[in-house]
Amino acid sequence: MATIEQLVKQYETDKELQAEVAAIVADGKVTMMEFMTFAKKHDVSISIEDLPKYIAEAKKLGFM
Repeated sequence: MATIEQLVKQYETDKELQAEVAAIVADGKVTMMEFMTFAKKHDVSISIEDLPKYIAEAKKLGFM
């Protein structure tokens, strides 16, 4: 399982991942379902306890 930090590092150089993220945020918002599907697809370890932190950060950045 990857951490969010590892996925962010991969994002910096992975053109496919960048394109996938661009498609998800193309409408300017990320739904909870999109967020969880993306995390599951990339086998990212996100605990239920950490989820509110990431959602708050996404909202702060205008993604949700």
